[in-house]
Amino acid sequence: MIELLPESHGAVLGFQFIGEITDEDYREDFMPVLRRTIKNYGLIRLFIDISDIQSEDIGAMDDDVREDSRVLYIEREAIIGDADWEKRLNYVDHFFLFPNTDVRFFPVARRDEAWNWVSEGMQQKPKMRMAFH
Repeated sequence: MIELLPESHGAVLGFQFIGEITDEDYREDFMPVLRRTIKNYGLIRLFIDISDIQSEDIGAMDDDVREDSRVLYIEREAIIGDADWEKRLNYVDHFFLFPNTDVRFFPVARRDEAWNWVSEGMQQKPKMRMAFH
């Protein structure tokens, strides 16, 4: 299951990945929110809590993310987890790691610090759309 965290605000999205993550979770709960927020704000930032995830078999989702050019609009990403997850993500080109993104890992005990880092200096208003007539 993937839950959008209530601390999410503006261009900063927080998600908690819980238990076994399915393609359906990914396609219905994660990517649509990501796409909508990128459309509204341009650059976005992510807070990803994987401390309760139990599934590591999300390779099919990985291919979809890499094919989607919109992931290039993720400026920063804070990943919350334990040391074992950090090691695995560092050695494997994986679903949670986006190209050209400043990624930092935080232990669960530093959750507040992660939110502060991922949120600092981020615009809170949608990007302006100019129309010329």
